[in-house]
Amino acid sequence: AAARDRPHNPLPLAHLRAPVSFMHATARISPRLVFLLSSAAALSSCRANSAANRGQPTTGCRTRTVSRGVGMAGTASGEDAQLCDDEGSTKNPYYRHDGVRITHDPYAPNMASKYGSPGNTDSEGFDPYADSVGAGIYSGTVRRRPGDGSVVIGEQYQNHNPRPGPVYSGGGYTPVSRAIAAFKAEAGRSGGAAATTLAKLLDAHPDLVNDVATGGALPLHTCGMSRDNQHAAAYLISRGADVAGLDTYGYTPLDRMASNNLPVGAQALLDAGADPKGNGGAMKTARQAEASSVITVLKAQPKRAEDKIVASVTVFSEVHPEIEGKYSPRVGAVTIPTGFADVCKQNGWAVESTWRRLNGGEGGVWFAHESNPSYVYFNGADDSWWIDGPNGLGVYKAPGLPWAPPGGSIAWSALDGGTHRPTLAIFRRL
Repeated sequence: AAARDRPHNPLPLAHLRAPVSFMHATARISPRLVFLLSSAAALSSCRANSAANRGQPTTGCRTRTVSRGVGMAGTASGEDAQLCDDEGSTKNPYYRHDGVRITHDPYAPNMASKYGSPGNTDSEGFDPYADSVGAGIYSGTVRRRPGDGSVVIGEQYQNHNPRPGPVYSGGGYTPVSRAIAAFKAEAGRSGGAAATTLAKLLDAHPDLVNDVATGGALPLHTCGMSRDNQHAAAYLISRGADVAGLDTYGYTPLDRMASNNLPVGAQALLDAGADPKGNGGAMKTARQAEASSVITVLKAQPKRAEDKIVASVTVFSEVHPEIEGKYSPRVGAVTIPTGFADVCKQNGWAVESTWRRLNGGEGGVWFAHESNPSYVYFNGADDSWWIDGPNGLGVYKAPGLPWAPPGGSIAWSALDGGTHRPTLAIFRRL
């Protein structure tokens, strides 16, 4: 493959000292990353092979996987993806050089008109021939509102995913994404994981562990986009990364590992309690991609490790500092949040029966703030997580699973109708 340019090194930490809410609004200072593309000869050969064998297996055809700055190789998941059936079969199979099946037809009539011809695609967008995405599509900087730092939701880059999602700001890959790409090499040097750019970034800005990027990608999703990136997964989990978060394509981090055949990252997620059967099942995704290594991992661990419970939650919110801080688990059958009880009494509701009806967290667990009556709990009546303030009234809510509070800000909504949203770090018992 011909290199258009070499990826830049991650920004020095001195460039990342701006307040967290405004970091990505000012990310235009980041150097633009350009990427490695497949050679025209390889693509022409692949196209000729596929044309000659239209409707037949073309296992000899291997498009080149690119290294797009932070290793953003990955199957298409938007409207242009032609997914296989449950067994991974398709009429027009194409493969990357790593053996992962491309689950769309790169030479479908709409591809060239929308994304460009081979060798002439947008480096920040989708390259259907190499089956890779740039920062505009996934793991890139996003627009944020200057007032509260919230992510701007709108049309996604190239409309690759027709659903509304985080709008690309044009700043290339996020600092976290680039730190993830460098993690494996840096962790292998003296000092280990603690000396990496990723560790230093999270030490300075711990909420970035569930930072939102283009495509709705959280850092663990970015780990699922290349062989090197996957090695940062376990470390991110130890810092509070969300193992069950959904991107705007509806993929969990485990789905991303499955789609790109990344067994190290998949194992790290399963070991932390990710659900292999959740969201339709990662095995289906792995079979579609013919991801043999991940299939082996999933067969060995077909169920969620339910002992990997949430040990604590940290809430970050500049708009509502009263709810910021660490929350520890409480058993709902034993204790009831004082704020909840107060609201029930003020409204003439029976405290215990109302709590039993609403508290739906796995095992009845809810989370109490370390220094005030604020609390976080899963409301079984609306299948949503709620963050209630010291007065017992709701501040934020987010749909989710009873065992997994959402970490990324875009999962949450403000109950006062504002655009501000919190970020959570989710620490599991490992």
